[in-house]
Amino acid sequence: MSTDIEQADVVIVGARCAGTAAAVPLARAGHKVIVIDKAKFPADTMSTHVLVPNGVQELQFMGALQKILALNPSRSRYLTLHDDDGLEVKERFTPFSGIDYGLCVPRDQQDVLLVESARDAGADVRERTGMTEVVWRDGRAAGVRCKTREAEYEIQAKLVIGADGRKSRVAAEVDAWTPYRASKNGRGFAFRYVDDPRGEDAPSAFQIFRAHGNQVLVLPSCPAGRTLVVNMTDAAKIPGIRADPDASWQEMLDLDPALDDRIGDATNLSRLIATDNLSAYYRRSSGPAWALAGDAGHFKDPVTGNGMRDALKFGRLLGEAAAVTVHDPAELDLALRDWEAARDADTISTYHWGNRESRPGPSTPLVREVLRTFSGNDAPNLSDTFNRARPVEAIITPGRMLKGLVNALRAPDADRRSILREVVAELPAEIGARRHRLLDGFRSTRSAGTERDGWDVGSGQPPSWRPAAIADDDRATPLAGAAQSAAL
Repeated sequence: MSTDIEQADVVIVGARCAGTAAAVPLARAGHKVIVIDKAKFPADTMSTHVLVPNGVQELQFMGALQKILALNPSRSRYLTLHDDDGLEVKERFTPFSGIDYGLCVPRDQQDVLLVESARDAGADVRERTGMTEVVWRDGRAAGVRCKTREAEYEIQAKLVIGADGRKSRVAAEVDAWTPYRASKNGRGFAFRYVDDPRGEDAPSAFQIFRAHGNQVLVLPSCPAGRTLVVNMTDAAKIPGIRADPDASWQEMLDLDPALDDRIGDATNLSRLIATDNLSAYYRRSSGPAWALAGDAGHFKDPVTGNGMRDALKFGRLLGEAAAVTVHDPAELDLALRDWEAARDADTISTYHWGNRESRPGPSTPLVREVLRTFSGNDAPNLSDTFNRARPVEAIITPGRMLKGLVNALRAPDADRRSILREVVAELPAEIGARRHRLLDGFRSTRSAGTERDGWDVGSGQPPSWRPAAIADDDRATPLAGAAQSAAL
């Protein structure tokens, strides 16, 4: 079948956070960038929607921040944490690039503005356009075949970027579908929007309420006076939540008087959306003329609130790296590999922290006392874990953990044997997370104590798969990625 062919420097599959962030610096550098997405924007997607200051600065870098602020979103300058024994931590966020607030903008409103910003930079963004396969030439990704309602055509390019999410078709096409390390998430994710009972006087804070195994995020959203409520509860409860959302909502409130006081009188509740499939992972994310950005390459538990930040930041850094190397294949491949290594080094601490937070169950006395070491001072400490001002291990330090242990053991009703058993059980996870960040090296497959078996990256099979094809002419020809990338 005859297929129309057009030329580009870079083709990006996926036009949300990672894809648009990569497109902007490439287009600003004068490269011809085509971004395709099967969605018609505005279009929603499951997400915590959270950007702390470290992530909001990425919107500024790509020229989208002023567009988003025009939506009148709440600006959250604090993080607060409430535990079910009365513990409360309140901290102000560390500023980044002069930005001292976080944002929580619904994805249908945010992502359409990211697309506009990519177009403003000069990228050609094509909606309602799906990718059917990656094309190859001489062992290198050489473009993609696309399909719309009206036509099928081929875009040939020097670099293919997959920014198409957890069920990435690009990942399947380049033989990177199966993660080389991953962890099963014991928590599910259920969220809805509400009209905040405190209206525009709602606290200027991202709030976390922990009680009886639930971890509920209350996130002032957009426009001001609307709030996102996320319950990260035991994944085993998600089928029941789907079956009876209203009863599960009331049960969540009944379990936590502080939460009930905060949002119990909320009105105009949206429908509740839930998932129980949130396995964390790393996929091999670069190879000969291809890269996987955002969730296509790496995903961690949403409780860290860092997914969009990482997609935006490392989408931008991928675009910047490719902008100066895309016309030199050897330099491009080296830059892609260096980019992937830098992404992994930056995200490893949060990956392991998210794995630990994804275990269902209430806070133990030991965990509660470690958290208590952060209370009484609004200077940024615990909030720096979300804001990525420092690695998690530099914030939740051995000294802080030792102080929490001593306080837990000294409590009048302490079950000291249980606390000491918990310490012994947790040590491998602490050591493994630090070892992985400092010693294990790039693409390490050595397991760590925070990781759990039984993970699933989606349907269990790639969304597309085909045997290798042999080129029958000098055009770019589709090939399975296995032979080209097995040694990478």
